[in-house]
Amino acid sequence: MAKIKTAPRHRGHDHPFKPRKISTRAFKQVYWPYLPVILIVGFLSSLGFGPSGFKNSIKHPNASVLSYAASMQEQTLLADTNAERTRLRLPPLNLNLQLDQAADEKAKDMAARNYWSHDTPDGNPPWVFVSNQKYSYQKLGENLAAGFDNEHSTVNGWMASRTHKENLLDPNFTEVGFGTAQSTNYTAAGGGPMTIVVAFYGKPATSASPISRVQGDATPSSVSLAQLAVAKLPVVGLATNLAILLAASAILIWLGRHFVALKRALRKGEKFVFSHPLLDVGLVTIAALSYLLTRTAGLIH
Repeated sequence: MAKIKTAPRHRGHDHPFKPRKISTRAFKQVYWPYLPVILIVGFLSSLGFGPSGFKNSIKHPNASVLSYAASMQEQTLLADTNAERTRLRLPPLNLNLQLDQAADEKAKDMAARNYWSHDTPDGNPPWVFVSNQKYSYQKLGENLAAGFDNEHSTVNGWMASRTHKENLLDPNFTEVGFGTAQSTNYTAAGGGPMTIVVAFYGKPATSASPISRVQGDATPSSVSLAQLAVAKLPVVGLATNLAILLAASAILIWLGRHFVALKRALRKGEKFVFSHPLLDVGLVTIAALSYLLTRTAGLIH
């Protein structure tokens, strides 16, 4: 009787990187816990937070997340501003050409002389730019922003700050002007390419009216992605800290689970007793996303 040799039955799909003589189950038990880390590192790299971005963030703390705005149009800034005012039943602002020109000159001066302040390097207050345009006002306000990606995030950044929000929603203001400028390396605000935005809010003067001037915070501050996400909510001031707490909690839980697994591995070799591996993916993802929410979305002053 003829002898027939049959090919061995293939059991499942072997992992392409699995060493020979190591069962697929044992291989997955050992290396599965590190898959979430690889996925998250790849995700962060796709967002530009790779080795070069990390080095750049050390040199310029804001440069890894701030850059030229993808869009920064005056009409869109006005529309977003008036949307916030309309939501609270406040009268919308009208564009004023003199305030526009004053804001544009202030933004260009900040970029040219590399300063991040309401006052100029030679000590002049911001109102000189308005006075130079012969704008007669009863009340005047100024908000500054830099590094935001677009008009919506800029307005949300102002809404995330009490003093800037008060300017934007002040019912006494009736007119506004916006100015923008690009800086290739805005070292005054941390370094790297940024778009500078200046907003002048005004109320035209009437006969014998007293003059009032207001501006954003005296101390510059940054706005995180978490604050932008909840800019209209009362918890906006706690948003960054909550994101940090969430990231830290997820990391601690993840490390605790893997510390137990490591102890078991030291005792039993490659026999990891690892249940519910998808939980690890969730924990690392939460930690990574929470960390991203703490990153600077833009600067306000």
